[in-house]
Amino acid sequence: MKKKNIALLSFLVVWAIALTACLFDSSDSSLSSWLSDQGLPDSYKVQMLTVEDLTPVSAKAYAGNSVFAVTERVVFGTQAGLSHDAVFDFAFIDSSFLGEMKDADSAAAFVVLFVNQEFYSAKQFPKDSLPYEETLDLKLEWILDNGQKKSFVDSVGKVSVTDWLEELKEWKADNSADTSYDLSIGAKDSLVRIDLPSTFVEDMKKAGPACHLQLRVSAPEAKRLYRFYGPNSDFPPEFRMRSVSDTNIKRLPPFRMSNIVVYNDSCEDCLVVHGGVLDSIVVEYPSDKILEALSDFYGDAFPFEEGDGNDVRQAVVLAQLNLVRDDAEGYAELGLPIQVVVGSFVDSLDEEIRRMEMYKVNRKLVAESGHPNMVFYDGDSLSLQVTYGLRDLINQAKDGRNFKMMVRLGYPVLQDKDSLYTDYKTADGDSVYVFFKYFDYARYDFGKTFSQPAQLKLWLATKRGGEE
Repeated sequence: MKKKNIALLSFLVVWAIALTACLFDSSDSSLSSWLSDQGLPDSYKVQMLTVEDLTPVSAKAYAGNSVFAVTERVVFGTQAGLSHDAVFDFAFIDSSFLGEMKDADSAAAFVVLFVNQEFYSAKQFPKDSLPYEETLDLKLEWILDNGQKKSFVDSVGKVSVTDWLEELKEWKADNSADTSYDLSIGAKDSLVRIDLPSTFVEDMKKAGPACHLQLRVSAPEAKRLYRFYGPNSDFPPEFRMRSVSDTNIKRLPPFRMSNIVVYNDSCEDCLVVHGGVLDSIVVEYPSDKILEALSDFYGDAFPFEEGDGNDVRQAVVLAQLNLVRDDAEGYAELGLPIQVVVGSFVDSLDEEIRRMEMYKVNRKLVAESGHPNMVFYDGDSLSLQVTYGLRDLINQAKDGRNFKMMVRLGYPVLQDKDSLYTDYKTADGDSVYVFFKYFDYARYDFGKTFSQPAQLKLWLATKRGGEE
């Protein structure tokens, strides 16, 4: 994807006002605690500075991971422009069964997947969606390696998951076949059995006595995404082979699985991210506008040029970027609001790293109108906290850096007005789940958000003798 440059607009500095305690907590204790942690007297005044009409100098979208390890659950099919292929990894030795299969005219092979009951039973899943009926055009690809002894199977198991996933990024199949499958999921406890084509069965009849099979199943034109249990669950997928009769069946769970993600709707200039796959957008805002606002506010020169240039004249208690939001070009399967996760790029030992921002809840605001850092929600605004990034920017601004941050889609939010922002237990021992445990593989277009002027709010604790 190419970098999208956006023209700068003018900005306006609004005078400072005192910080209200509700921004931090229901009392002043949280603010006092933060000041103490920073080595500042809690008598220091915290003031707010607002910078209007702040527009990025660049914004660029990045595709997420192409290969994911699968443990408890696996997704398969197509959603919001992405195809999710399932890859099964099997390793076994059985000269007796493979010998029977070699000479059997009725030999067959198939894969069985168990529908994820937990997901389809959740009240967040639209109850009127089932049953699903669809004829899937499937592409099957496989890599089959043979050995003679148990040591061959053991050597496969010694390949780390990380190395295996790297190999899958350069997937090159030994053989492939196209087929169709009439999928029917009538209830949450359904299973799916995919019969494998004769070309695959003939390859298996030549295999052994030790085998390493990697099987990839794709449905790039599926109507939706389907969710099944993974290899480490109580209902793992199975690879089944039949030799001479239905009583001669070998059943094998995969010892590991992965999803391979294929992007079908790539757009080089679009600021689009998908949920569940770690897509991200990196946005860079100009520092000179922020520093000029600080200079006008304090009457000091910014950036700080003395000594090593590390500016400790003030500390950023909180920084918040307020943006325009438009959900019209987005798509979400579950109809729930989705959190926007933020990371800032900061300096660490003269190296740029990304530090994930810690979200501080404004309890009063959340109780009234919900969390402001969500999309697919009421209203047309988005507020993102960027405290670590702005603190680092002001402290290190002498080197000419801009403010750079990353955004991506997080989990769906179940309790949009719960100020704890984490799952918890009540005094009665009841569990309250603020977030849905499953990703919504949503699609969201941030084009309008990062092409419109933003408002930056800074809450600052001055270190100028405590007199400001």
